[in-house]
Amino acid sequence: MSELARPSPPAHPWDGYLIGPENALAQAGAMALARGEAAGVSPLVVHGPSGSGKSRLLAGLVAERLLRRPESAAAHLEAEAFAAACAEASGRPGGWAEVRGRFRRLDLFVLDDIQALERAPWAMEELSHTLDALDEAGAAVAVAAKSGPGQWSGWPARLVSRLSGGLSVRVDPPSPESRRRYLLDRARGGGLALPIDVVEPLAEAADGYRTLDGWLAQLRLTARVGRGVIGPEAVEAILAGDPIGPPTLDEIARAVAGKFGLSLRDLRGPTRRAVVAEGRHLAMHLARVHTPMSFRAIGDYFGGRDPATVRHACKAAADRIAADPALLAACEALARGWGP
Repeated sequence: MSELARPSPPAHPWDGYLIGPENALAQAGAMALARGEAAGVSPLVVHGPSGSGKSRLLAGLVAERLLRRPESAAAHLEAEAFAAACAEASGRPGGWAEVRGRFRRLDLFVLDDIQALERAPWAMEELSHTLDALDEAGAAVAVAAKSGPGQWSGWPARLVSRLSGGLSVRVDPPSPESRRRYLLDRARGGGLALPIDVVEPLAEAADGYRTLDGWLAQLRLTARVGRGVIGPEAVEAILAGDPIGPPTLDEIARAVAGKFGLSLRDLRGPTRRAVVAEGRHLAMHLARVHTPMSFRAIGDYFGGRDPATVRHACKAAADRIAADPALLAACEALARGWGP
């Protein structure tokens, strides 16, 4: 969701979200904020390792809030996007007034991956004042982090104190039973039948939901292009890291980022620096050429960009490749790494 985007909330905000011992308290806190019960809960700090479902929980919170209170002013964004807004504000007249008007008048402020602000001390300072203003207005705040506030060494004491004033709850990686249910539910929802001899080894081997999503994408592509039966041999290929179908968007983006010295976060983020924009255009073009994904699906992956933007990016990258033999060779080398 963009900073102040107001999409129509889904009829069922928690579709596909499994609630178990690992996340029950965090989800209960999110539901309290969605109902407007902020006292003792806000700020809600959800922390845990990658792949434990923190981002999905925050998305569910925002969707539930908008479903219950369509008039709410809600913002859901990555911490890096907040830092970028602060950096832009510092460089132009009236910039700070605009940013403060945008974020300090919200009913619900949701910030993902807050520890990314460690590289932006000016944004941390602005966030402290923003949280003060939101608290005075009775607004709700929720953030996601890799660790709890007590482990944020080197952070401004004022900011840590503010974020420690509500509910801090750990979300653990899903248990084997939760991973099994997730595989079955997501596969069924996507029209993919998975036999038990496929589900069990994947559920045992996965370290979180993000890994399972990647494996499911591979299995769907395998079924779609007819490159093999979804059976034990497909599982062996996945666990061995062998390509079993067209690459995923994540594989393409990571390959481009690694090849050209960029970060995946930059490619998917809001920055428009020329070197990042050119890498993003290239990744979009390769995704269009090497996967069955639509312009819309590619745009959604790369930060929610619209199909017209993706079309322009693909054309710009194709023109660069046609004019640069070295870039063409680099792209061919990347494609060879994705298998046939």
